Amino acid sequence: MNRDTTYKAYKIETPNTELPVALETVRYHLRNEDLRFDDALLTAYIRAAADYVERTYGLALLTQTVKQYHSQFPTSSGTPLLLRISPLISITSITYTDTAGAPQTWAGAEYTSGRLDLGGFIVPAVNYSWPGSVAMLPNAVTVTYQAGFGPKPSSLPAGITQALLLIIGDMYQRREDNVVSLPKASERLLQPWYRYAA
Repeated sequence: MNRDTTYKAYKIETPNTELPVALETVRYHLRNEDLRFDDALLTAYIRAAADYVERTYGLALLTQTVKQYHSQFPTSSGTPLLLRISPLISITSITYTDTAGAPQTWAGAEYTSGRLDLGGFIVPAVNYSWPGSVAMLPNAVTVTYQAGFGPKPSSLPAGITQALLLIIGDMYQRREDNVVSLPKASERLLQPWYRYAA
């Protein structure tokens, strides 16, 4: 079974409001340590760079709650349900709509989760199988989970922080759209984290 057969969409249920790179760090990178008049602009650039990295690389930079929707569970007990946003921290709940249209919650004791190369997955626990009798709906299955490297900017791997600084620096210096045909240094730094775009 193709890993994306049942996947339909995700949404960030509870975003992290913390900036993934501190303003002081960005000012230092730009050699603007004593200039604060651009703080609003730099904050916008930080958020834009973080959004780009998260969506392009399927990452949650700082801890956030994600809801992921599937049309059904996998058809085989040995096939994992893969989580789109990484790195996985924990599963909050798995709910589904049964064929009678009633909401159901899959008991936590009946499944297990883990991480494989940052990506999260869910499989039935030993001696259990995927729930049957799932309604034919695009969002029949909802997985709620926490993902991210941690709650603070210091939680991020150094390569991701440096890539964000390079992207922010480029936005700040150029302040215009530009054509780039070769891989940027930021893309090289982020390449190990790529699984698939969110």
